[in-house]
Amino acid sequence: MKLYKVISINIVLSFALIACYAQNSVYNLNKPDQVFTLDSELNEISGLHSKSESELIAVQDEEGIIYYINKVDGEILKTEKFGKNGDYEGITLCKQKIYVLESNGNIHIYKNNKSTSYHFKKEGKFDFEGLCHDSKNNQLLVACKTHGNKDKKDHIYIYGFDISENKYHKSPIFKIKKEKSYKKFWPSGIAIHPNGEIFVLSSRSKMLMILSPKGDVIKTQNLAPSLFHQPEGIAFSNNSDLYISNEKRKTKPTLLKFKVE
Repeated sequence: MKLYKVISINIVLSFALIACYAQNSVYNLNKPDQVFTLDSELNEISGLHSKSESELIAVQDEEGIIYYINKVDGEILKTEKFGKNGDYEGITLCKQKIYVLESNGNIHIYKNNKSTSYHFKKEGKFDFEGLCHDSKNNQLLVACKTHGNKDKKDHIYIYGFDISENKYHKSPIFKIKKEKSYKKFWPSGIAIHPNGEIFVLSSRSKMLMILSPKGDVIKTQNLAPSLFHQPEGIAFSNNSDLYISNEKRKTKPTLLKFKVE
């Protein structure tokens, strides 16, 4: 009897944990809790990261500038120059170091007004869009929009950058086969939810993909073009608030905030 009780309790707890895990990342993406119109300096906003309870940091894909954004009103609090003009596509923070992704895969590390660069060394015309910090594995996740090998267009590739050695892993962390429902999915942003799920944006296909911590596709969701005219930046706060930024395109740049339902 005692054994059966233990097994039953464990099963109940397992289902409770699964239910909790699933509920922690449910958002109504058709109804943002707040919408901020961003300053024209952020017309080309391309990367986003939640720095604190009150601030986001962002980059845009033309100038080597870090923007500090107020979460309350979307206003720019300050800026810092970290490098030359370039095509910057992602930003994240770890232990007071700011990491910025360039579209060619190069990683720029900025701290104490000094910037150091590390290169993506694989041959081919790779195009990267999306960077986030994977604290559990002491690495950065780097989303590949276009693989440098034309024969490898049927998968989504997410690479890892080891932050202890400041170099890329030899092989991709995740290789996700493109199914019919998301055949035209090209990543434009990536972030890890506090529960471990990995959220990947696709601006071109107006879609969000949610992966398990092991890289399995949990679900995909189409995004309304009226709200997500060019979604490129994505970030989570510690309390699971979701932030998604849109480049200007035919309208103004915006920042959308969603709370867990």
